[in-house]
Amino acid sequence: GGVAKDNRLFINAAAWQTRTGAPWRDIPPEFGNWNSIHKRFCRWRDKGIGKRLADAAIGEPAGDIRMIDSTYIKAHADACGACGGTQDISRTKGG
Repeated sequence: GGVAKDNRLFINAAAWQTRTGAPWRDIPPEFGNWNSIHKRFCRWRDKGIGKRLADAAIGEPAGDIRMIDSTYIKAHADACGACGGTQDISRTKGG
């Protein structure tokens, strides 16, 4: 039906914006009017609909979900299998 298709298009538009980090006004026109999408996103956010969808998809309350992207993690070269000497994790070179 029309509502399900509209919801799917809206969710895809919101996912595109979230994934790309682009401004709302840069949402491709095939998703619809960016301002309408943004207003609906804000309404869904304020009503907690996004959290309820996540809870339903996961099968349990999502609570505060934390995601870590690899760009935030720095590992010592030894952790990647590089050759070299050993270094205690609690000590740093040079001080």
